[in-house]
Amino acid sequence: MAGKWGILGTGMIAGVFARALKAGDGTSLCAVASRDLSKAKAFAAEAGAKKAYGSYEALLADPKIRYVYIGLPNELHCEWALKAAEAGKHILCEKPMAVTVEEAQRMFAAAEEAKVLLMEAFMYRFHPQTARLRGIVASGEIGDLRVIRSRFSFTIGDPRNVRLSFPYERGGGGLMDVGCYCTSFSRYLTQEEPCQVFGAAQFGAESGVDEGFVGTLTFPSGVLAVFDVGLKFHGDTRADLMGTKGSIEIPAPWKPGAKSSFKVRVGRETREEQFEGKPEFVLEAESFQAMAEGLAEPMVRPEETLGNMKVLCALRESARRCEVIQL
Repeated sequence: MAGKWGILGTGMIAGVFARALKAGDGTSLCAVASRDLSKAKAFAAEAGAKKAYGSYEALLADPKIRYVYIGLPNELHCEWALKAAEAGKHILCEKPMAVTVEEAQRMFAAAEEAKVLLMEAFMYRFHPQTARLRGIVASGEIGDLRVIRSRFSFTIGDPRNVRLSFPYERGGGGLMDVGCYCTSFSRYLTQEEPCQVFGAAQFGAESGVDEGFVGTLTFPSGVLAVFDVGLKFHGDTRADLMGTKGSIEIPAPWKPGAKSSFKVRVGRETREEQFEGKPEFVLEAESFQAMAEGLAEPMVRPEETLGNMKVLCALRESARRCEVIQL
């Protein structure tokens, strides 16, 4: 039987996830909810959902829905994850899962009490490219990993966009929206938590949020991770891993898609590794169902989410205070 999903929110990322449910094996979108019923009906018609609700509460009260995807603005994640857990739904929550470490802790505690799965939706983790990168680093093929460089930027034209209109301290801006990928990626590859972070931000005169952000993470092993993200930059996404013997160039670290590749350089030799299969969002939806039913281990564990949240909050504070933060 196809897993019955409900989506809270009708924004861009909700549309992406709805299409993934339609393409997945055993995944089915049952209902969508918005605070504006007309928006919910329009979204449902396009996505093929059978039901449209004019409130989030109504969707959570639907007994046919087993899994809920929270695609709401960052500031609303905690509130609706708590209510979804209380309703007994398994919850896939868009990244960053919370705005503070304390919020994330409350969310996990509620899910544990309700005996439901709550997981942060870092879709790139489900693509085989990501696991392969970690495997190469762990094998020592490129020597000792020394530097991780990553970036994720694009341009938002509408000043009313939630990423520009929510306060900096409540999850608005580029660090929380896309910088979270860079910190998650660096922590995943090193399998360490940074001991020191430094962040510098370009705050928008009208938005008040970080429209550009550059961060540095120092890990106990000596690895340095440097990233830049932006909401008002020319679009660019990539990552590079630099080791003592070689390097890896990754053109699409966050959204590899159905076809992707990266290049490994060791000495004078270069090879390309290619991947072909299901896109990351489809893999995420299918895998989450299996994890919720106890058929697989959670891909993104609570301690990983809490660790990433701690790093993001420290970077945010570093940029606000213009000083290095020791962790």
